[in-house]
Amino acid sequence: MIQKDLHIDPHSSAKSDKDDLDLRGVSVHYLANDFIDEVRRRKKWWKFFCRAENYKIYEIEDLSNLDENGIIREKGKDATCPIDGRQGAAYVHTLQGNEHVGPSSIMLSYTWEYTIGDIVDVLANYCTNNNLNPKKSTFGSYTWRYTIGDILDVLNNYCTTNNLNPKEVYVWICCLCVNQHRVIEKKRNGEDVPFKEFESLFFKRVTSNDGTLDETGIFVPSVVIFELFTASQTDGCKVTIEMPSRERKDFLDGVAKMENDYVAMTGDVGHIKKLLGVLSATNVEHAKALYESDRTDILRIVNKRTGYAKFNITINTLIRKWFLRLIEDAAHSKLEVVADGEYDLDCARFHLHVGILFRHLGEYNLALDMYNVNFMMIEKEFGVDHYYMYYPLVNIALVLGDQGKYEEALNNYTIALIIADYKWGSDHERVAYILYNMGNVYRMQRKYDEAIDILNRALAIRKEELGQDHWKTALTLMSIASVLRGQEEYEEAMKKYQQVMPIVEWEYGSDGVEMAGVLFNIAGTLKNQGKCMDAMEKYNLSLAITEKVLGMNHAETIRIRNSIEILKREMQT
Repeated sequence: MIQKDLHIDPHSSAKSDKDDLDLRGVSVHYLANDFIDEVRRRKKWWKFFCRAENYKIYEIEDLSNLDENGIIREKGKDATCPIDGRQGAAYVHTLQGNEHVGPSSIMLSYTWEYTIGDIVDVLANYCTNNNLNPKKSTFGSYTWRYTIGDILDVLNNYCTTNNLNPKEVYVWICCLCVNQHRVIEKKRNGEDVPFKEFESLFFKRVTSNDGTLDETGIFVPSVVIFELFTASQTDGCKVTIEMPSRERKDFLDGVAKMENDYVAMTGDVGHIKKLLGVLSATNVEHAKALYESDRTDILRIVNKRTGYAKFNITINTLIRKWFLRLIEDAAHSKLEVVADGEYDLDCARFHLHVGILFRHLGEYNLALDMYNVNFMMIEKEFGVDHYYMYYPLVNIALVLGDQGKYEEALNNYTIALIIADYKWGSDHERVAYILYNMGNVYRMQRKYDEAIDILNRALAIRKEELGQDHWKTALTLMSIASVLRGQEEYEEAMKKYQQVMPIVEWEYGSDGVEMAGVLFNIAGTLKNQGKCMDAMEKYNLSLAITEKVLGMNHAETIRIRNSIEILKREMQT
């Protein structure tokens, strides 16, 4: 969602000067009532049993049919366009009354698979949560294969989430706000709408000083890429992502249904890996367009002004912020319906899984908030000595270690180790997991003798229980290599890193954060050996992975970037 403060009078006439007319939007209230009723009245006979909300845009206005008007063209066929004075007006310019039309403040972007109903629902929720009137703001774009239900769902959610009145939220949505009669004229003449015309119009809307402009986006054809790019380059604009209710529910259900507490806690779960992949998967060069010339023009502008890599990172960061807000809000909502501090299995597990996700993303304070809810519920229900306490104790210890609170982390690990040893036995993987993490804490404290002793105990268990080539065995070996490096045994450390690398690559891929960790440690060892050029190469490979997967501001990304700067200074002296 692109947002910029505007100063248009929301009660001004729908037909004023050209700039004002270009910014006209349709209210959420009108879309959810009058427009959807119009679709119902004009159903195709062969879709008699199909709900109006399930129609896609191209089904109510087929621009490939030059001779038959759909609902959108039919509305304005006899009206005079207030912009060029010719017969045939955009749908929005046929509407009257402040409850139906006004200065747009939200631009709506989404892709082929959504219904109009879904999109309206999101925006309506946005209005409600932000105390806005859905009759007064909005600007939107999308592709024509969305259904009416998708659009309505997004709009309704938007209004609800933001406490907006649907009668005061006006949406710029290209099918209704672009004059489709002029589009058809160009098609009859064998022409496409020139990209420069679209670029000029869109830039004016985004950078206008006359009102508020939001863009609600749900991924990502090339025109939406252009909109996101323009917003990201414009001071004062904010982009927010909204998701249709059905997809939001499916996503949150996936978070809630991670396989089991131990598997989720140790990160051995496909859902987390897939999610981290999605949060870093933007590649503007893979964007598609109906017309190849548009795609070429858009990619040229993006590459010239910022470069593909920087743009991809910007969009990944945007998606990450949206994701954090989505799951944090969902966790709070679940807690609100639970009696004060009482145990609720669904709520406890959801907070556990959200905490795991937050920790993987480097959001340590948020992770602790989630873990503490899980801890208090389990402690109250089962008692401090129950083996269920193993999980929250270890999870909180992991975050404390990430935050450098080593003694507090060790206290939690010690309690969890007693529970694990009693419940599962001293040679169990759950015991090895605690020993492995305790060894890493001792390593960070530079207590290398304690670290090597406890890590070797973890390694012995994992070799026996999991095998020499298991990824958990490999990670234990990598921690031992890091201890050897701290003890200045660089050759031995390098041998172990080289032994670990193919296992990590097989398990996580060459562009996973785990591989970034291996590369970072190899770089540090090479630096210790005085092989600065080789070290710089490995550092840069590690940085490229973490910037893409974890984001520019993640603690691990910053750590690698700082190491590069230190090495640069040392190489210059």
